[in-house]
Amino acid sequence: MSYTSSPTSKLFQLTALTLSLALAGCGGGDGTDTIAPEPDLGIEQPDVDNGDDGGTEEPIGALNISSSQLVDVDDNTITSIGLEGAYYEVVVTDDNGQPLANTKVTFSIDALGVDLSQTTSGATLTNSDGEARIFLKPNAPDVSGAYVITANASNDDNTAISNLTFLVQATNVNLSALQITDSQLTAGGQTAVSLKTTDTSGNAISGVLVNLNAPCGQLPEQVTSDENGMIDFVYKAINVDNTLCSGAVRISASTGGVTQSASVSIQAPEATSIVYTANDLTLGIQGSGSSATGAVEFTVFSNRTPLANSEVILSLEKSPLGLTFGVLGNNQQFRARTDENGQVSVNIYPGTTPGPVEIKATLASDTRINALSKGISIASSRVTQDGISLSFGKNVLDWSLDGDSTPVVARLVDRNGNAVPDGTVVNFTAEGGKVSPASCNTDDGECSVTFSTQNPRPGDGRVSLLAVAEGEKAYIDQNENNAWDQGVDTLVHNIGDTFRDDNENGTFEIGEFTYPLTTQANQACENNVRQFIQLKFPSSSEQIKEAFENNFINNFVSPNKPMTCNTELDAIVRYERIQLLSNGSNPTFTLLNNIGIPLQSQVITEGSTRVNIRINSGGFYELNPMPSGTTISGSVVDKTDGEDSGSCTVEMIGGPEEVPAIVSTGSPGDNTGTINTYALDQCEAGDFFRVSVTSPNSVTTAVTYTIVE
Repeated sequence: MSYTSSPTSKLFQLTALTLSLALAGCGGGDGTDTIAPEPDLGIEQPDVDNGDDGGTEEPIGALNISSSQLVDVDDNTITSIGLEGAYYEVVVTDDNGQPLANTKVTFSIDALGVDLSQTTSGATLTNSDGEARIFLKPNAPDVSGAYVITANASNDDNTAISNLTFLVQATNVNLSALQITDSQLTAGGQTAVSLKTTDTSGNAISGVLVNLNAPCGQLPEQVTSDENGMIDFVYKAINVDNTLCSGAVRISASTGGVTQSASVSIQAPEATSIVYTANDLTLGIQGSGSSATGAVEFTVFSNRTPLANSEVILSLEKSPLGLTFGVLGNNQQFRARTDENGQVSVNIYPGTTPGPVEIKATLASDTRINALSKGISIASSRVTQDGISLSFGKNVLDWSLDGDSTPVVARLVDRNGNAVPDGTVVNFTAEGGKVSPASCNTDDGECSVTFSTQNPRPGDGRVSLLAVAEGEKAYIDQNENNAWDQGVDTLVHNIGDTFRDDNENGTFEIGEFTYPLTTQANQACENNVRQFIQLKFPSSSEQIKEAFENNFINNFVSPNKPMTCNTELDAIVRYERIQLLSNGSNPTFTLLNNIGIPLQSQVITEGSTRVNIRINSGGFYELNPMPSGTTISGSVVDKTDGEDSGSCTVEMIGGPEEVPAIVSTGSPGDNTGTINTYALDQCEAGDFFRVSVTSPNSVTTAVTYTIVE
């Protein structure tokens, strides 16, 4: 560490000549100042000895620096130092001349060029003899001139300061010729280099700092000679950025104005391998709305080092229809050169067809060396009109409590049956309850949100849930190019703006939620589903064709606003599902005849062998079933006895023991309650028949029927 200033004020200045004469005449001199504590006035500044007589002022207080001197490594007193350095030593005593131990002494140098070492703080503690020392060393052979070192001893509120002027003599250093182990290197190779530092008499000098330099390659910036004056280092014929050196490279070593240099000859680097170094890449087809292009990368190596400016031949080995590479529209091989990192990058422009892609990179210098790309595919397009579906974990939730929930999973594919690009956004809106989050991003064509019960709760217990995504309309490829050509290809069923059809009547009415991305179009939405059916399954019955058409319109067209269509491919695809809500704490029971019609008299008569009972949610959700997961059981109690009395038994022969996770939601006004059928045997008037249900919120409700004559 170098100290640029002393902690005390310099009360005098001497020229280098005056200092030299003073040192020659009196041995350098030293001065000691002390400061006694003054509680009211602060610390009094000491008078500084001018170094002429070597005398010491009488200290004020209980702390003195009784002596200070320069000594060499053999403890001989000296007045000047060379490159080998020396110790500056002080002795700290009290008023009685007794040494003070464990007193902190801080050292500083008044100018650059001489470093203090053997302490990182610039301070040490006195030993039991009151001694403290620090090592001084010029930081270069050419450092010379007069310097002042200051010692500042402190103990509690007492301080003593001593200044010592000394001379630094420049050291004449000689450097031997550089010894290079191998002066003929391959590209990226390395070799050992050595030299020796001596004085003018040929004696080895240790601790000499030598600067190293080379216009190309790697070597230490600075090295220091060891105890034998030797310097050893390694030169590498490769830069830190992995670029390779070639040709003649001059290595130089310098110190104190002395320089030695020598050259190494480095062979020009040769490409030895090429590697595909890009990650897997999946792109959407042209016009898919996903990535319009991508890039892959190859790296050329010379041995294990990337090689710049190497020529590579790039060719398209395998690709789906319409794919081009390098530049848009090109599918022929071309040549390229590697950049400073040894890399060559190739752009890929998808066509209109999915499929795998293979690009081959070959070294122009040796066509036997090549590499093939891996993991490139053109696989994904936007979600198609009929490629979206929703599924619920369960679709009858318990409205009697907040927080009954179910996952809602959206699944999306493109017109080729491939998963849509990852990150495709699906937005959700619901008529009641809560859907959270409001949107999800696909991963492998899927994503999910959660629907849960809370206010608002629709009065009919039917919640319309709408999912939308940006995609494209389904079309018939009339010219067989697997791409949409407006005016040539045919839309299966055109769609325009969508809305959430809360009343499920298939018609938009003012007040119903409209998806905010509107087309601003005003054309009719033509229906070509029959043409599509004729193409896909022409031999099916008319009944099947009609059912398919209705299903397509209900699922993939509706809800659709009329007169909002255009002839473009882009569209907001939509899918609406119904979630049912039920009161899990208030079931209702209805006896039915064998064809499912409620009995006028809700009783079970003697001799009945079959009982049909429908279980619904109570309240104004009376058309809905009990919540999914509700358990149902039937039992009898034989209340009659006697010689001719039979043993009344019951067996469930139809219907669920538990309300399924997914039930048919039907249409508004349909009764979707679960129907269970029980067989009675030997039951008589007076016996009991009981049906019990337990909802998922652990509420059990039972109804008991007394069999009558």
